[in-house]
Amino acid sequence: ASADYYLNVLDQEEVEGFWEQTGLRGGKDDPCFNIDWIAAGKEVVTHPKVDELCEAAAARGGPRAAAATRQKAASLASELAASVEMRFAHFTSALARFGFQRLYSGLVFERQQLLSLAQLSVRAREEGRSIIYLPSHKSHIDYIVLQFSLWNLGLGAPAIAAGENLNLPVVGGLLRRNGAFYIRRSFSGPDSELYTAVVAAYIEGLLKRGANVKFFTEGGRSRSGKLLQPKIGLLGMVLDPILDGVVEDAYIVPVSIYYDGVMETESYVRELSGSQKRKESLIGVLGQGKHLLAMRRSRYGNIHVRFAPGFSARSYIDTHMAVQRQAAPNRANFNPVSTMADKQVLLKALAYHVLEEINRVSSVTPTALVGTVLLCTLGRGIGRRALINKVDWLRREVVRSGGHMSRFYDFPGELTAEVVDSALTVLGNLVQTFTGLVEPVYCVAPGMHFELSYYRNMCVHVFIHQAIITAVLHRAVQMHRQGAGRVERADVMSDVRFLSRLLKREFVFSGSATPGGSPPKQASAEQWGQDAPIALMRNFESALELLVAEGVVGVCESGSKGGAISLEQYRSAQEQGGYDHWNKHFTFLCSMVWPLIESYWLVLASLLYIFRNGIVIIGEKPAVAYMQSFAKTLVHMGYVQYHEAASEEPLRKALQTYSELGIVRWARRTGNQGEPVVALELEPEYRGTGENKFSQLVQLTDEVASYRRCWREQEGPDEYPDYIARLAFGVSKL
Repeated sequence: ASADYYLNVLDQEEVEGFWEQTGLRGGKDDPCFNIDWIAAGKEVVTHPKVDELCEAAAARGGPRAAAATRQKAASLASELAASVEMRFAHFTSALARFGFQRLYSGLVFERQQLLSLAQLSVRAREEGRSIIYLPSHKSHIDYIVLQFSLWNLGLGAPAIAAGENLNLPVVGGLLRRNGAFYIRRSFSGPDSELYTAVVAAYIEGLLKRGANVKFFTEGGRSRSGKLLQPKIGLLGMVLDPILDGVVEDAYIVPVSIYYDGVMETESYVRELSGSQKRKESLIGVLGQGKHLLAMRRSRYGNIHVRFAPGFSARSYIDTHMAVQRQAAPNRANFNPVSTMADKQVLLKALAYHVLEEINRVSSVTPTALVGTVLLCTLGRGIGRRALINKVDWLRREVVRSGGHMSRFYDFPGELTAEVVDSALTVLGNLVQTFTGLVEPVYCVAPGMHFELSYYRNMCVHVFIHQAIITAVLHRAVQMHRQGAGRVERADVMSDVRFLSRLLKREFVFSGSATPGGSPPKQASAEQWGQDAPIALMRNFESALELLVAEGVVGVCESGSKGGAISLEQYRSAQEQGGYDHWNKHFTFLCSMVWPLIESYWLVLASLLYIFRNGIVIIGEKPAVAYMQSFAKTLVHMGYVQYHEAASEEPLRKALQTYSELGIVRWARRTGNQGEPVVALELEPEYRGTGENKFSQLVQLTDEVASYRRCWREQEGPDEYPDYIARLAFGVSKL
């Protein structure tokens, strides 16, 4: 990798070279020290939103109530306020540098992206505007990565919105003096209205002073490796003063932070397997620090940080309003300033745009490639030569599909072996190595499939459009659709829409599947069906082009409108039996979504048993716990192929999706002690009568099951023993 292309912030010589190139200075000369942090907190109590609440309190309880409300606001603002203090910043930077150099090989940026960010930083300072950094969230280390880097590079250390769970003794105070302001995990409670007003007023005060701000659009850390669905609360507080004209503008910069090795994956697996999340504590931090210091140097490889181009919030708002007003006659008066529903539409669109940009610039790491190859290997293990060849192939496929490789992965093919060895070292005990053979053989270590899937999920966004198409075509082959070796595009699009809608909580579907974000070939309604959304048609037309170019699927150009998709090679392979005869690229792409399809089928199978037997489940958490116990049992018995299908996260998301789609609902009931509870019920539209009472649910369950990876010897109606479900769901709470 060229040193002119990358910059390692842990290398002081490279940092000083960046200073000379840009004219910036970091450390004690960082512009964050020019911000009046104290004033931003003090003016909260006189903010118009707080004044309104004080007036409302006075109307209810007189002057004393108003004074108490204002005093409470001052107390909340004092708890919230952060600052960046010179001596604490220097101490924290030195401590962070020691930790990074101990645990990681490098903290790597692309020079051109940093130069563009430096230009934006200078312009924002001249205009008195803030930069809002919105990074992905994979690890607690994320809090320090950007703060340390931006401060050392002289780009303006931001104020950081952190959860109050991190406000620990000693550590919390140190981070507060490095820009962290702690907010509640939930804004509900007796003082929620006042607390919301105080947080919004504080963020407005930071923006009015041109202070940079950083928070995570996903809200919390991703336990799966994929981006989470966005939270729009803080984003709304950033846009409010811009919409109201109090702040002229701010610049938004999406940031991707990826790791060769994520130190929390073991704890993530425990939590997703059903264990309670361990509460953060000072003793826990000290114990973890001692454990990390005992590790070998560079245990976790590199940290890769990439910036999407920054954009003006004001320009985005104006563009979105213009698009909405032209989209349909009933949106001609679209106005997010005066209409809350329109504001929610704007915030949701902006949040997803940020996540799309993060996905677009994210790096695929060596560990992600090696982990993906190992998990997608259909046999028990893979030889060294085959592993190196498949990793090199996958690297090329990532680039061809529009993805980005991390540092040290833009390399000649002859160096692949060295990079694979580096990745295996970082993955450690997740991979089992057999030596003393003709060549080393690698496989996923027993019980480690779940944890290794985290690394596979770090690159699934690159292939998701192609993966959904191949899963649909796999189903077409299994179902022997149309009795011929072809399937019409309109039929494929119908299934693609179904799967995309089903998995919408799992992925952020991008606007283009083509390399480099180039515009896809024009898709027509004649090819894909009249009711297919334009964005979906374009995404999957582009994905199909990639599949055809690679020879994964063929297109019948004659005798069918738009060109039907050929299934001949896969029908032939199926007749020969087993996946050994299938196109390896095809089964690789299918394996990207098969684990999730298993999870969504498991939830439907659970619901079918629950309602057929009149079992009452109280609350979402117990419902997911029962379903997870059922799923884990089927995994260990071999009825479900993928260990990660029993993860708490996709099971919970599946249940929420089925509720949103109008299949189930949470109905208010009365418990045994007369307490109000919510119970899981089937929506009336899905309730039949007599023998057909659950026919619609059965049909939906069978449809989702048809997308699963099916072994020929397991095809048939008896997909699991009935007694397993009876044991898993045999407890009623009413």
